[in-house]
Amino acid sequence: MIYAMAAAGADTVFIDQEHNLHNTETVSDLVAHAHAAGITPLVRPPQIDYAWITRLLDGGCQSLLIPHVRHRGEVEHLIDLAFYHPRGRRGVALVGGVGVNYQEVTSATDAMRWANENLLIALIVETPEAVEALDELLLPGVGLALVGHGDLAQLYGVPGDSRHRLVLEAQERVRSLCAERGIAYGVFQPNPHLIASEVELGAQLIVHGGVFSFIRKSVGDFRRTVEDALAADSTSQMVQPCGGSSVHR
Repeated sequence: MIYAMAAAGADTVFIDQEHNLHNTETVSDLVAHAHAAGITPLVRPPQIDYAWITRLLDGGCQSLLIPHVRHRGEVEHLIDLAFYHPRGRRGVALVGGVGVNYQEVTSATDAMRWANENLLIALIVETPEAVEALDELLLPGVGLALVGHGDLAQLYGVPGDSRHRLVLEAQERVRSLCAERGIAYGVFQPNPHLIASEVELGAQLIVHGGVFSFIRKSVGDFRRTVEDALAADSTSQMVQPCGGSSVHR
């Protein structure tokens, strides 16, 4: 699937451990395939935790999307875990594995500098607390903030309404502060009809849908195309084979 997405022109692939059951080994394999395919893997761990963050980074992840951040202390702890000295206290594991592209490390200083310079920490702003405290959350080391419409709408009491005034006001606050700090700004937006609006609002990264939604849309579009063709041709009809899908005859 990752290679198909790359062939279709995707810039990134979103690998989710918060709402999926991928283990760290699976994620490491997916990340390796994404790098081989020439697209950027964005990995969302379920929480800020030493074991999660360290294993993902040592497994080759270079872009972490952190969910449900609310307080400055959480971001400080995250940066401490994810970056090597002098910015953080990441544990050293320069033993030639996937985290260093299987290369022999001849200079620990150079390897750690490269890791720090090529690490993207992204915060998913999806709670009212995060919106309120955003000025304190966008610390040095944070390179991207993404608006999570779904959780914001739910917690503002308007579930499913990503265009509600409260959600859009929160989104504008994120966009404005990111622009002020020189931090990239993005959104989760599964609705293709709202992509142009997100671009107009300044989104630099748009995470759109998932594998299942892409498959549903593709199959659904094909089904409707077939049904339209059959409706225009009274000599054809669909038959339903036993235990199988509809076929044309």
